[in-house]
Amino acid sequence: MSFTADLSVWVSRQRWFAGKSHDPRLRILDAQPTREAVRYLVMDDAGSRPTLYHVPLARPAAGTDAETVASDASGPLIDAAQHPPFTIGLLADMGVDVERVRGSRVLTGEQSNTSIVFEEDDRPTIILKLFRTLHHGENPDVTVQRVLSDAGSPYVPRFFGNLDAQWPDIGRPGGTAHGTLGFAQEFLPGVRDGWSIALAAARADTDFTRASGELGAAVAGVHGALRTHLETMPADAESVGATEVAWRRRLSIAMSEVPAVAARAEAIASAYDDALARPWPRLQRIHGDLHLGQVLAVPEDGWRIIDFEGEPLRPMAERAIPDLATRDVAGMLRSFDYAGAVGGRDDAAHWAAACRAAFLDAYTRAQGAVELDDVVLRALVLDKAVYEAIYEARNRPDWLPVPLAGIDAALA
Repeated sequence: MSFTADLSVWVSRQRWFAGKSHDPRLRILDAQPTREAVRYLVMDDAGSRPTLYHVPLARPAAGTDAETVASDASGPLIDAAQHPPFTIGLLADMGVDVERVRGSRVLTGEQSNTSIVFEEDDRPTIILKLFRTLHHGENPDVTVQRVLSDAGSPYVPRFFGNLDAQWPDIGRPGGTAHGTLGFAQEFLPGVRDGWSIALAAARADTDFTRASGELGAAVAGVHGALRTHLETMPADAESVGATEVAWRRRLSIAMSEVPAVAARAEAIASAYDDALARPWPRLQRIHGDLHLGQVLAVPEDGWRIIDFEGEPLRPMAERAIPDLATRDVAGMLRSFDYAGAVGGRDDAAHWAAACRAAFLDAYTRAQGAVELDDVVLRALVLDKAVYEAIYEARNRPDWLPVPLAGIDAALA
């Protein structure tokens, strides 16, 4: 096969490739020489929205066992994320002091990006997130984590630096787009994500309310810092109208795909009407996709919140628009319900309710919290559960009772 064909086959097999629902049609948009590698920007035009992938390739070092991605006239090429001379060079380009860096390794399990851990003096200290899907504009994950780190927030890992690039884009003025390739931050050893901890607590019948409360305070602290250091805006008629359109669109889709949601649609729509009639707080930058899997517990040092890219299915430009901080609260409340249900508890609803209560109590009392309107919060919880019902009906029908129970609880 040709170089492009080999590259296309490899890209289409990666977990971060988002076009698995269609037959890909990949072409090389640009090839940019960089330290110890060539950065290929590969466009997939076959889906509903063109997607640009970031694929750096390098010559394998002697003795490497990395998979060959493709070959050219000079020999085989591997994923440059597996090539320490390239990855350490990325750190240096971000302004990070690499004098004590001794090596790097790719973390497994990543889905939408590639995470690379670096060791200084034989211990991991830095993690680099290499974005695989590129978008015009600075990635919200970089914007938010840099601002929070610079503000001294104790609830995010320390931010070290980021790297941008440009590429051809005939749809933009001047024919060039600019975006974020990746960023580096503090690596936190020994951490566990909130989902695995909550799930273990639910299964073992151990208390999770104290941890839920501490998490509520952490989310409030992040909201306060974002409100102080990034833009806010009033919830004007246009913003509220856009939210209403999104709510009703999701409900319409759910009604057509999930009969159980259709049976509840009138009550859900009424809850939306109630929320739309209320005064809303100022809109601000938020996490945008907050759940237990997006928080890390650091041994003896509390919670860290990560992955501020926002909801994966929303266009990148929309993720940077100020939104209701209450949306993050609603996302976490739904996550407690999932942990209780997946944990297989007979009293899952009671366990989750206790976690929700602890989270809300701590959040509302903590510095930085936005004032929560119960009517607006209920609508956002319902919207999240409606979204979940669509997802579960399409992908995990056995899990559909979880969001349906969440809808019933919110309506009650």
